[in-house]
Formats: sequence, C-alpha cells, structure tokens
Amino acid sequence: MKKGLFAALIAGAVLGTTAATVLAQVFPNKPIRIVVPFTPGGGNDVYGRVIGQKLQERLGQPAVVENKPGAGGNIGAEFVAKSAADGYTLLVVQSGITMVPWVSKSVPFDVLKDFAPLGIGTTQPMVVVVANNIPVKSIKELIAHAKANPGRLSYATPGVGTPHHLVTELFMGMTGTKMVHVPYKGASGMLANLMSGEVHVMIGALNSAIPLFQSGKIRALAVAERQRLRQFEELPTVNESLPGYEANIWYGLMAPAGTPEAITNKLSEEQRAIVNLPTVREQLARVGMDSNPTSAAEMRQIMTTELAKWGKVVKDAGIQPQ
Repeated sequence: MKKGLFAALIAGAVLGTTAATVLAQVFPNKPIRIVVPFTPGGGNDVYGRVIGQKLQERLGQPAVVENKPGAGGNIGAEFVAKSAADGYTLLVVQSGITMVPWVSKSVPFDVLKDFAPLGIGTTQPMVVVVANNIPVKSIKELIAHAKANPGRLSYATPGVGTPHHLVTELFMGMTGTKMVHVPYKGASGMLANLMSGEVHVMIGALNSAIPLFQSGKIRALAVAERQRLRQFEELPTVNESLPGYEANIWYGLMAPAGTPEAITNKLSEEQRAIVNLPTVREQLARVGMDSNPTSAAEMRQIMTTELAKWGKVVKDAGIQPQ
C-alpha cells in the first residue's frame, strides 16, 4: 500500500472517531421525546416516566413522555420507526413487541430492521395463579388436573396475542394440556372472575396478583422466572416442575434505525446507569419491576431469539392473526 493512501486511510479513521466523539458530547442539545405506545398508567408508562425524569436530570435537557396508544402499540411504534434517526425520539418497548408480527395481520414496521435497540432496563416477573375452587396447589397438580379434565379449565388473559395469552399457550404446548381461553379487556375483570371462580387459571404480572394471593383470595402456584424471587422464596419456579419454562415481561428503549452509534451508545449507557440507581431500583420494585439492564447488543439478541420462540408458539397453537 502506498504511503499516501495509508496516511489518508488513517486520517479518515481518526476524523470519523473524532466526529463520533464530538457528536456524543453535544448530544442532546434539545428536548428528547419518549413515546409510550399505550395509555397512561400501565407498565410502559411507568417505566417511561421514571427513565424520562432521570434522563432530564442527567442530560440537562427536557425528556418529554408522550402517550400514543392504539392498535396494540403499533401506532406509537410506527411513529418512532418513521421519525428522524437522531436520538431525539425514543420508544418505550416491552417484550410483547416480539409477539406482534405473529398475531397482527398487518404490522407497519419491521421489529428488527426499523429500530435500533438501546437495551432492556427492567423485567416484571409473571406468576401462575389459580382460583380457590380448583383442587391444585402446585404446578404438577395443575398439569395433572388439566390432563384429567381436558377443555374444562379456563384461563384469563387481557386479549388474543398478549404476553399473558402466549405464555399460557407455551405452558399448554409444553405440558400437552388444553384449557379454554377467556380474553378480557383489562386486569380488573380477569382478577375479579378469578377470585369468584368463573375462570380458573391466569399467568400474569406478579405485582397485580400479590395482594390477592397474600390475602387468600386466589392461590399462587409458582413464578415463571429462572430462579426463585428473593421476596417470595417460598414460591417455587415453574421451571422446577417443567424444565425449560420461563416467561417474564421486559421493558426497554429503542430508537429509529440509523441513529448514529455514538448516540445509541450514550443513551444505552444512560439507561443502564439510571436503572441501577438505588432510588430508581426501589421505585421500580414498588411496581413489581426488577432492574435487569442489558446492552443494546444483548437486547437485539434477546429480541431475535424471542421472535423465533413466539412465532413457533403461535403456529403450534393455531392462533390466527387479528
């Protein structure tokens, strides 16, 4: 290689590195918009507002949370996917986005190609709970009872294609059981009917079920985490009776695809730092979330794996896109 060409290549690399460093240093110089693709009050909204407040404090620019609900989160996600790739429009995303392509007839974005993952920030454990009117006190007993009564047990979810729905389909697929799906419009109806015994089983967010199983109104059988939870060590994991079963709801951030790496790296580092703050960990724990930050690359790998996983569950269960 000629000396002049080599020098030019070195100079170009140095200039590129310098430009990226400068870009990261000046970012942000205007408000950041954090889009929550669901209505206020849910897990996505809570997470977005916690992150937004701390980003504002740490970066010195307003971080404005904007709710754009509709179409199961697709409206807000599409808005971010089509926004300028400059780091000033971010999407609060949850694990359900890896299910969307398989349960929606039309998805206006590509989950992997149209976004730049920034990282998962927190996870929300799921728990298997049952009505008191069915004679089961463990996962093994639930499996045996369901097999002995095919199609007689019912399970509650917030709707077709939701995480609650697909994690239950995964459970039935792994155990060879069949229960009847009863979709609801919200958690309140699900839990009320579980308490009354009108519906028998639910695999849902731990935090909404805690006061009910602690008061004896429903029965908790196991958590769907890989390991037992410190705050509920008496509760076994589903995995202890059904090896390989694991499910939770995770929350994180994404930016439009094409956002400069220097900016995505900076935002990813900020998110990890924020969710590891003791005050934030405590704040998230109060709403049933555990701080489990990942890198951007780890988030992409998790999403890739889960897309394949839920695609198989939907196909095996014969779920038709809505």
